[in-house]
Amino acid sequence: MEIEAKFLIPKRDTFEKLKGMTSIKRFSVGKPVDKEFIDTYIDTMDMAIYASGFSFRCREKEDKVTYTLKSLSTSGSLIHMREELEFTLTEKLPVKEWDNCVLRERVLSMIGSGELFPLFTVTHKRTDFLLGIDQRNVAEMSFDDVVLTCDKSRKSYLELEVELTGDGTESELNQIAEYLRDDEVLTPGSSSKFDNGLKLFMKNVRKNASILNYKIDTENRTVKYSPLQEIIKEYGIEREHARKVAENSYRLFKELKSIHHLRSELLHTLRIASVVHDIGVMTGANKHHKVGREILSETCPDELPYPLCTFLPWITFLHKKRIDLGKLEKLSLKKKFFILPPQMRDDILKLSAILRIADGMDYSRMDSRISEIDLTKEDIIVKIAGRGASIDADRADTKADLWRLLFDRDIYFREDY
Repeated sequence: MEIEAKFLIPKRDTFEKLKGMTSIKRFSVGKPVDKEFIDTYIDTMDMAIYASGFSFRCREKEDKVTYTLKSLSTSGSLIHMREELEFTLTEKLPVKEWDNCVLRERVLSMIGSGELFPLFTVTHKRTDFLLGIDQRNVAEMSFDDVVLTCDKSRKSYLELEVELTGDGTESELNQIAEYLRDDEVLTPGSSSKFDNGLKLFMKNVRKNASILNYKIDTENRTVKYSPLQEIIKEYGIEREHARKVAENSYRLFKELKSIHHLRSELLHTLRIASVVHDIGVMTGANKHHKVGREILSETCPDELPYPLCTFLPWITFLHKKRIDLGKLEKLSLKKKFFILPPQMRDDILKLSAILRIADGMDYSRMDSRISEIDLTKEDIIVKIAGRGASIDADRADTKADLWRLLFDRDIYFREDY
């Protein structure tokens, strides 16, 4: 359990002045210890850890790597209490490859067979001081010079954390926190670094939407926004499948960029589209692509700003049935599709081509995975490994029909023995 108080420090000179304190009330301030480290916050494509009420980070410091699972519960009080579990290794390793421990089991119970991807990084320049009394270490006071980074977006700020140590009491921590709030006039902080990083992540998504600049009419918008996690629960979306499709889409997008030429700013849109592509399946498998289109014409995850939410109904509609030139021509005549800007229509089709293949790769639901994408030959060769690899390679080949209509370079799928 982590028990701490957190304060925001708006000015650099205040930050440096406070680092010079020799005592806080009756508590002595020990010698400074300077540290530098980088935290990478990670989660599955469908944010399964976040949905479970936790953040998960990998901290790289000197010759060790520490993974930390921390609850997201917040409090309006001066002192914050969060559940915290840690596990330290000498190198980065996937959770599945760790030795058995409590943290491994907790994380795997949340993510299942899902892969973990970086959300954002937090770089710290930290100065620690031990606060003590009567030869007891009561708390650790940390001055943090923080830089959050998400793609090309950055945010820096200064904060002070005071965390209770094993020899201290909550009453003593409260005395220290009250002094910093009342006597040093510091503003208590309620947001964790994860909270701040997630805000930067969404700011970056909105910035990317504006960079894409489709110049779509924003008048008469009737879309209702809801958090992605609520949509997943409300419509009974199959999380494991949605996550696997998102993972496959992510890799295909990244490794085939030299062919599809989609802008990198669309990767987040593809991720969200992958997670919700089966949103209509509760109504029955046969027409769920049409039902999904109607649902997503009216409802969009908060995580995808306008006008990128416009992609979702069409990608969902296009993910299921076989596609040929006749169907593409018929689609082009649909008024709601035709009125979209030409670049947006082109991007929707390309993202749909990728998602269709990614969906086919998980047809067996046997946790097939892409083992290799070979671009050295005339045709693209995608190797698929796993118990259902043969089934999923065949299905991916069938669902590559839209890719073959859009791109000159063909794509084939092979079981990796």
